Amino acid sequence: MTTAPLQSAASPSLVRAIGSMVAAIFLFSTMNAMIKWLGDTYPVSQIVFFRAVFALVAIWPLIAAAGGVASLKTGRPWGHAWRCAAGVAAMTCGFTAITLLPLANAVALGFTAPLFTTLLGVIILGERVRWRRTLALIVGFAGVMIMLRPDAAGAADGLTNGGLPLGSVLALTGACLAALAMISIRRLSTTEPSTTIVFYFMVAAALASGLVLPFQFVMPDPADAALLIAIGLIGGIAQVLLTQAYRQAPVAVIAPFDYTAMIWATAWGFLIWGEVPDLFVAIGALVVVASGVYITLREIKLGVATAPPTKLRGELP
Repeated sequence: MTTAPLQSAASPSLVRAIGSMVAAIFLFSTMNAMIKWLGDTYPVSQIVFFRAVFALVAIWPLIAAAGGVASLKTGRPWGHAWRCAAGVAAMTCGFTAITLLPLANAVALGFTAPLFTTLLGVIILGERVRWRRTLALIVGFAGVMIMLRPDAAGAADGLTNGGLPLGSVLALTGACLAALAMISIRRLSTTEPSTTIVFYFMVAAALASGLVLPFQFVMPDPADAALLIAIGLIGGIAQVLLTQAYRQAPVAVIAPFDYTAMIWATAWGFLIWGEVPDLFVAIGALVVVASGVYITLREIKLGVATAPPTKLRGELP
């Protein structure tokens, strides 16, 4: 009776799925490190523009496999408009937070998105949340308070808003907006394929950032231009790997690996900038991650999570 699950757990497709997921999160984390590296020199609008345009190049094979241009036809333009508006705003906030905060801090605060998704699911969709998820939600936001405590105690850079550094405010705002995008994805995914949802989001991000880019554009040198292009290509390739991972294995198996982003963020932050997460950030992040994993698995069990939170990686830190 126990051999079948063990055999399934060791199946080549499952191993490939986990490998694809881990590789995708590593690439997204590398992309975030590039964003932070360039953030002091180039406006976020320029980074978002390159992220969106060159991601379209990378994900086009997925679109072609889904039927090409014909597969992009949609009967729900307003649904895509709401999803794109929330997603572009979330990406802008998240990328800005990366430039202002230690990398691990920005990523840890981005992990609050599943908490906001659960909360907004109750408010917007009228979903029922039983006591287990309610308790996990409370614990998760308690973890956020633990993470923010050292910031609230004394940010010396003056970038504050209500006692909190602007980066922390933007990271949480981005996570909340990403959760709103997740709600929109839940509605869209009933009729729209994931390739269509991602395509219109990237187009919207390119158009929105392109509108302000002429007023903010900074001419990059060859090395920085290569990094800007790499941000988009790496993000797009990571999106392809995510799609492969979710096609090859159940969401319940794959989703928890999203939190390996904290390991990579800490590693990149230490190696490049000498950043060491504060004890409060480390403890709070563990609490938020534990709460997020529980909520995600619980929603999957109850059939609430119709699309994995990691599909939002394009707009989260």
